[in-house]
Amino acid sequence: MRDLTARLRDIVRREGGAPAPAAGATAPVRELTYVPDVAAIGDEGSVAERMGGTPVDAAGACVCLDRRYDADRSHGRVRVERCRPDATHPIDLFDARVRRADDWERRVVFFDIETTGLSGGAGTLAFLVGCGWFDDDGAFLVRQFFLAGPAGEQPMLEALARVFDEASLLVTFNGRTFDVPFMETRWAFHRSSAPTDDLPHFDMLPPARRLWGQRDLARPDSEGCSLTALERRVLGFHRHDDVPGFEIPARYFQFLRTGETRLIDGILEHNRHDLLSLAAVMSHALWLAREGPAACREPAEQLALGQIYERASRLDEAAGAYETAIAMGDADIKRPALARLARLHRRAGRYDEAARAWQAILDLAPRSRRTLTPFERQAAEALAIHHEHRARDLERARGYAEALGAATMGRARVETERRLQRLARKLKTGGAQTGRLTLEDE
Repeated sequence: MRDLTARLRDIVRREGGAPAPAAGATAPVRELTYVPDVAAIGDEGSVAERMGGTPVDAAGACVCLDRRYDADRSHGRVRVERCRPDATHPIDLFDARVRRADDWERRVVFFDIETTGLSGGAGTLAFLVGCGWFDDDGAFLVRQFFLAGPAGEQPMLEALARVFDEASLLVTFNGRTFDVPFMETRWAFHRSSAPTDDLPHFDMLPPARRLWGQRDLARPDSEGCSLTALERRVLGFHRHDDVPGFEIPARYFQFLRTGETRLIDGILEHNRHDLLSLAAVMSHALWLAREGPAACREPAEQLALGQIYERASRLDEAAGAYETAIAMGDADIKRPALARLARLHRRAGRYDEAARAWQAILDLAPRSRRTLTPFERQAAEALAIHHEHRARDLERARGYAEALGAATMGRARVETERRLQRLARKLKTGGAQTGRLTLEDE
């Protein structure tokens, strides 16, 4: 009995139209390979023509499509020309690695891909890759490479490498985790070096989470920090008849079976919107960082901006952002802003100002509530320390310690008991005292 490999060769040969070998004849050895046939979904080049693009390779397995968005076009509340990043934008506040790149703003390329699945692996393809950049007139140019068949992957990778070779900075949304590693595996699959190895990369997702995601994550109706959620909230842009992400792979597979390019039109538009929104969201974040808290539309942005300044050791700007958030925000914004402002004052040696900020947190507590929130526990502990060791007001220190002891458990409760015992000994030996304090007192 012939082995399985020989039988499979016979099947492939017959399906390809080759005659079966005569009985007793030795068939030529042939490797089992498969080269996708673009002609199965239309005549050569017809896919590119129907999509309004140009073929990248001779077989038309990869199609290039260009779209231009004029500078005066609006994308939500912003004009396209205002989405262009420039050297005055403090991009190093969000990623210090970009600061080491020379003239990063020269040719910023925004990048997004659509794949046949999210699991990765050799069988998963990026059937659509989109790149966008600004021209000298402020218009946004989008170039997309579409696989009319899997055989077009290598020509697509070569064309994409030429785009990246001209870039000074690559910008993605979650691209450090997904898009770029995914594409690097495809270059490796074709035994090619990845053009992203030496290309500076700015992933917009972490800055977006720091600016707009922290407060929303605690809300039950939160949309999270997806790009479509940000474009609605930050840009005021709403998509109509958009293709859901989960539907995209199925549409592409249906296209491969039928050759109907109308199935791809919505995916192309989805990808273009992703690129333009990515540019607009990045530009807006950099603009906020440059202009400061006065440019923010809501106190939550001011609080987040203060945290970004603080992380970059720009402490005066951080304090100004926290003070603006305290003045304009509700109690949920005031508490974290006051806590961070108090720590800044303490680090700078402004202990009285730090104490006033901690006291302001306690003043926000409803009088009828007897328990303390985490911020209030921090405030009570900080004030107990301040009045014991700096203000030397032992009675007030004991008042804060007693309030703290009633609201803590475990190790924190033990530490508070030790503090109360120490304060009792100091008061017994004649320490300073100015009267008893309650949480409602100043």
